[in-house]
Amino acid sequence: MKQTALGLGCGVFGGAYGPASQEEIVGAVRAALGSGIGLVDTSPYYNDSEARLGAALLELQAEFPRSSYRICTKVGRYGYRAADFDYSAARVVASVHESMRRLHTDYLDIVLCHDVEFVDLAQVTDVALPALLEMKRQGIVRQVGISGYPLDVLLRIAQTQHERGSPLDVCLSYCNFNLHCRRLPAYVPALRAAGVRTVVAASPLSMGLLSQGATPAWHPAKPELKAAVARCLERVQLCQYTGSDSCTATLASIAEWFAFSYSDVDVHLVGAKTSDEVACALSAFARAQQVQLAGGGKFDDPELQRVYEEITEILRPFFDYAWPSPPADAY
Repeated sequence: MKQTALGLGCGVFGGAYGPASQEEIVGAVRAALGSGIGLVDTSPYYNDSEARLGAALLELQAEFPRSSYRICTKVGRYGYRAADFDYSAARVVASVHESMRRLHTDYLDIVLCHDVEFVDLAQVTDVALPALLEMKRQGIVRQVGISGYPLDVLLRIAQTQHERGSPLDVCLSYCNFNLHCRRLPAYVPALRAAGVRTVVAASPLSMGLLSQGATPAWHPAKPELKAAVARCLERVQLCQYTGSDSCTATLASIAEWFAFSYSDVDVHLVGAKTSDEVACALSAFARAQQVQLAGGGKFDDPELQRVYEEITEILRPFFDYAWPSPPADAY
């Protein structure tokens, strides 16, 4: 299999993880594309993410022509609640064209049905995906797939499409491989067997849970997991490690070193809204390939290795935990 790549998650452009100026967003996109990141991911659901990404790509078109990167966006989800989903064929087609206008492009490389667990699966397999596959035949969309959180739901749809002779090109799973969750590896072989060509792992920091700041108030993890993460933060703050590149150990950096070392997926998607954040992600990705924590590798520094092992033990009870999705308040 080809080497796992890094993709730029542009959901953060929409403000859910803090503000960013358009100048910062342009800097982030320039840094990403200039460093070899060839995939940008967005969605109509991420507030004005598509429009801000599209404006950045338009501004940078002389430096980075359309053929030099791939755009992934989504259809079907337009708000928080289940009532905000629309998987009808007409809405799917309209959504693709709306996204193309916002992104200043006449084709989309990847379009995913967004958060498929919120709707009846027949709406995905019998309505939305056929509409996308028709747009693929027309050349408007290059690849078609799904995204979501519950891995069993993603696999069921992938297997249904495989049985029908129209396997998915792409499957995006988020928050299923990180320091507190190890569920994804059990599903990747089955997704491959169902004909999925590209498996994407998103959110190595578990939607901000493993970041340095306060966990977002809307985060769906149960209190016990949030408390365990708080203990990990306290332990990392006592770590005296500073690398040769002046990189200090934080929970976020350890989380990325771990998640990015999982090589059985094709793309790791990470959110970054400034050029500095892109640089940090690229540095973490490179370090992850060296250490290979997910494959049993160890840090050279004994103190850093000890901290990583302690964090692992604190979070071990949650390795198979998945929060409810959809959440109860979505109805």
